[in-house]
Amino acid sequence: MSARPWAKIVGLEIAVLALIMLSIGGLIRGASGADDDDTLASPPVVTVELSTVTPAIAADYHYAADHLADFAQIPCYCGCDRSLDHRNLADCYVTPTGAWDAHASGCVVCGNETATAREQLAAGAPITDVRDSIIAQYGPPPSLFNSGASS
Repeated sequence: MSARPWAKIVGLEIAVLALIMLSIGGLIRGASGADDDDTLASPPVVTVELSTVTPAIAADYHYAADHLADFAQIPCYCGCDRSLDHRNLADCYVTPTGAWDAHASGCVVCGNETATAREQLAAGAPITDVRDSIIAQYGPPPSLFNSGASS
């Protein structure tokens, strides 16, 4: 019996593996290339119409809009500082153009922070105390770990 058919199979397997490795190497090099036109510089902003969300969520949006200066002093802890370039809780509700940012409509963390802020502000707490309370609940602001956002 000849060993040649076995050698052909092994040779073919080695050739296929080499092609796979070359392809993976090409993908890695292509994926790590420079973003010359800054297409990946910032994530797209997705907006929402408040008529499409629940009344409770719409109320959170209106409350945030009425308290933007306060919400701008509260860090957000859901990770949107890294994924959406949000700087604070206000950014979760209102875009730089004044439209409603869709993010907070589906984020439990933003909703919980809003509920805490609303409750404490309604009780007369100064925003510095509200901010400190939220930081005590969630830990150091994300901006301490991510130099790209400030909270």
